[in-house]
Amino acid sequence: MSIKTLFDPAKDIYRTIEKVITYNAAQEARLRAEITEYIVTEHIEEQFEKLLTRMQAAMDHGGGNEVGVWVSGFYGSGKSSFTKYLGLALDDRVQVDGVRFLRHLQDRMNRPQTRALLNTLASRYSAAVVLLDLASEMLAGATMEDVATVLYYKVLQWAGYSSNLKVAALERRLRRDGRYQEFLDLVQQASIGAWLTIKDDPLVIDSLIPDIAHTLYPALFKSPSAFTTETGDFVRFETDRVKEMIDIVREHTGKQSIIFIIDEVGQYVGARQNLILNLDGLAKNLKEIGDGKVWIIGTAQQTLAEDDEKAALNSPLLYKLKDRFPIQIELESSDIKEICYRRLLGKSPDGERKLGALFDQYGQALRHNTKLQDARYYDADFDRTAFVNLYPFLPGHFDILLRLLAALAKSTGGIGLRSAIRVIQDVLVEGPAGRDPVADQRIGWLATTVTLYDALEKDIRRAEPSIHKAVEKAKERFFDSPLHIEVAKTVAVLQILENMPITPQNVTSLMHPAVDAPSRRDAVDAAITDLIGDAFVPFGEKDGNLCFFSEKLNEIDQERLQIALRGMDILRIRNEALHAVFADLPSAQVERTLTVKSGIKAQIGTQVYAIAGDRETVQTVVELVDPSGYDAARTRLLDESRQRSAQQTIFLLGRFSPELEDRANEIYRCEQIVQRYRNDPDQEVKEYCNSQTDRANRLKDELARLLQRQLSQGSFLFRGSPTAVDALDHDLQKAADKHMIDVAGQVFDRYKEAPVRAETTLAEKFLKVGNLRAVTSTIDPLALVQMNGGTPQIKTAHKALLSIHDYIDRNGTVDGKRLTDIFTDAPFGWSPDTLRYMLAALLLSGEITLKVSGREVTVNGQQAIDPLRTNLSFKTVGVALRNSRPSNEVLGRAAERLTDISGDPVIPLEDDISKAATKSFPQLQLRYGPLATRLESLGLPGAEAVRDLSQELADVLSTDGSDAPQRLGGVESALYDRLRWARAVDTALAHGLEPTVRELQQHRQEIGALPDSGIPGQLRTD
Repeated sequence: MSIKTLFDPAKDIYRTIEKVITYNAAQEARLRAEITEYIVTEHIEEQFEKLLTRMQAAMDHGGGNEVGVWVSGFYGSGKSSFTKYLGLALDDRVQVDGVRFLRHLQDRMNRPQTRALLNTLASRYSAAVVLLDLASEMLAGATMEDVATVLYYKVLQWAGYSSNLKVAALERRLRRDGRYQEFLDLVQQASIGAWLTIKDDPLVIDSLIPDIAHTLYPALFKSPSAFTTETGDFVRFETDRVKEMIDIVREHTGKQSIIFIIDEVGQYVGARQNLILNLDGLAKNLKEIGDGKVWIIGTAQQTLAEDDEKAALNSPLLYKLKDRFPIQIELESSDIKEICYRRLLGKSPDGERKLGALFDQYGQALRHNTKLQDARYYDADFDRTAFVNLYPFLPGHFDILLRLLAALAKSTGGIGLRSAIRVIQDVLVEGPAGRDPVADQRIGWLATTVTLYDALEKDIRRAEPSIHKAVEKAKERFFDSPLHIEVAKTVAVLQILENMPITPQNVTSLMHPAVDAPSRRDAVDAAITDLIGDAFVPFGEKDGNLCFFSEKLNEIDQERLQIALRGMDILRIRNEALHAVFADLPSAQVERTLTVKSGIKAQIGTQVYAIAGDRETVQTVVELVDPSGYDAARTRLLDESRQRSAQQTIFLLGRFSPELEDRANEIYRCEQIVQRYRNDPDQEVKEYCNSQTDRANRLKDELARLLQRQLSQGSFLFRGSPTAVDALDHDLQKAADKHMIDVAGQVFDRYKEAPVRAETTLAEKFLKVGNLRAVTSTIDPLALVQMNGGTPQIKTAHKALLSIHDYIDRNGTVDGKRLTDIFTDAPFGWSPDTLRYMLAALLLSGEITLKVSGREVTVNGQQAIDPLRTNLSFKTVGVALRNSRPSNEVLGRAAERLTDISGDPVIPLEDDISKAATKSFPQLQLRYGPLATRLESLGLPGAEAVRDLSQELADVLSTDGSDAPQRLGGVESALYDRLRWARAVDTALAHGLEPTVRELQQHRQEIGALPDSGIPGQLRTD
């Protein structure tokens, strides 16, 4: 069955419906047809009531009230009929079938209060109404003349005066003087015709009027040639002209209340500052001079809001008029839907039943398939009632039609355009060339944007010739593919609208062909790709939207398609996409304290390229292979993953898709064309470059998603074990993180020996405690200190300490940097701070010795703390196992001798001996150091021995007394002997030896001075 069988027979879809409602159509038969068809919706009636209430209040209170009305709505939304019928209802001279037009309009209204309000206003304030349609009555030769001037000429015409200003002035004088009939008789006597038929003929009035003017006013016009019809330039204030217009209307009708109704004033003044300023002045003068009894009503597609999303066309400059037109009436697109339904699309009961059943079966799928993306201006959703009422159209089609008509009217001024309901009727009953009209289609068929394009093709060709020409090229190139042509027409419609994203999804939704049809998204995507790739169709993407290009941009875009590809750049783009896929490197934790990340590498052929995290211990090597070779590659990588060299490598294998190469190629071409034209001064080219940059970015996102999809269907291969990616998680990142948990545990399998992340100062704090009894868990998180028989000792059997001990044992002396590199890497992964803390424990246990600046440090002290304080200071320190420790006998002798020297008891333990030496030796240096000078001054031997003793004490102190037990505990101890000798010398000198020595030295000098002979000589000899 066909769609036409669904309609209500009482609403003949083939009847005549006017193309548009115009002010000039005033014939009684035409008015009868118009008012009979007029539908007053609930919202329209609310707007009538709002306006009538404001007008009545203003007229009741006289001057000072607002008199400016702004009626806005889409092209074809009913602005003209709203204002025309209101004006005719308030003019008591207008009748249809002998009945005042007021009654006919009242019959169309639904609420008694609205009808009563209209009747009250019309009865109490009978008005003279002047209707001006700016679209059709603009002045010839001056299409952009200001509104006040056009209205002035309209008033002259409406009152029956000549359009020649001087002749009109003469006519007004004649009327005031009561001689107008005399003038008409003289014109008639000239045998040229009635005045109404010749008053605007310039040839007639030039030859006729001067002589008549002289005849009627000889004192004013001295000769038959004194009157001239040339207007010339003379200064005239706008207030004077407005006053004259008001006077003319009042003189002509005898009515004080006047309503000037101006259609499409918003479209006329547009964004032109001078016209807006003139309109502002006109409205101001009418208010002030008319004393609240002269109204001006304007219609416009634009609102007076600065930025109204619902407005058909916004012009920020029109906002300046809001104070002159404070009464604002807005007609909505929903009114058009209701009017079309009630006038044309109403269904019979059987039709409603059939369509309801159709919606019940396919409605949800249909709503999904026609859903629009980011189309905030369009009501794309619908319910069962809306579907039945508007079928074969959907709600979104009406919004698109209204905005399309508005956009076309913006370009053409509305001339020649049809109203929305007339377009709907034409779509129903007049099919495009060679095709059946919509009414003859099967039930279930849907109107689409293609339907609207075909219905308005002539208007589109006139308003948007470049877009129409581009569609024609698409029709030529894809003449055998209706789908490609439909895509082209839909994109053309959306490009004209400029307020909906032109995406594949929206194009597909707006082209949905039938209620029961599946989505055509895949086919539409393929058609879009074909159109973009065609060298002759100027079709592409701009700012993320599909569009038709100008000829210049089409040439540039074709150049883009011909750009030769470079392998290295394509490789770079693919690697960047892989980097985007793994923007967050795969990671996992070991023992909840060690975070292990995997670096990413890409293997292409035999080359491996670092992508990210190349310093990480674990590396994931990504490889994509042809699907046919996937199994062979999997076997190869499994074998390779078992090799020792690959123990820290994860292989991620996926299947290559040609789509990856296509995306990468397109990205490269977009980038290259931007490079070539980015400095072009043409704004259109700049916008094209911006759109290509945006497209490249979108394609990069798509490429990353494709990579992610291909890899998600692949496998992880590690140490001979394969794991399907999607078995872990459908999200690649989550799957990689989960896989890393097992990998990290295997790679860092010895981290558990020291699973803490120590703070930087821990080693220093551990050493500074001094007494192991005072060690707490805070500074010993690994519990390296244990009690043994009540005595705190270092647990040298701890696994981590044994690992360090064994490594040093195998390699001998190792510097701090090398030791750090080994134990921070796999399989340990310990932190450098934790390593230094454990080395401090080994030092305290006597297991290692530190080699600092050529000296060996074996005990705790400042000389041990400084090199272990930071990772930087530790780098150059040598670490070796301690080969031997002093025996108890040596310790006993050292303690005894140190007690003798210092006077303080010393426990025969190595650490105590070293600490005692460190404490007492600086005092001994101070005590014995001056002996060298004193002995030299006395001329006594031993000064050099004192210096040697001081140096030996300094050497012991430089290692924090590390070798004090050995130096003092041997069977023979040179250090001990020297200290005892120094003590004896110091004691002797302190007990008077120095004066005795000096006295003896004096005697020796005196004896040396005696003669060599005689008794003195004998004395010298003795």
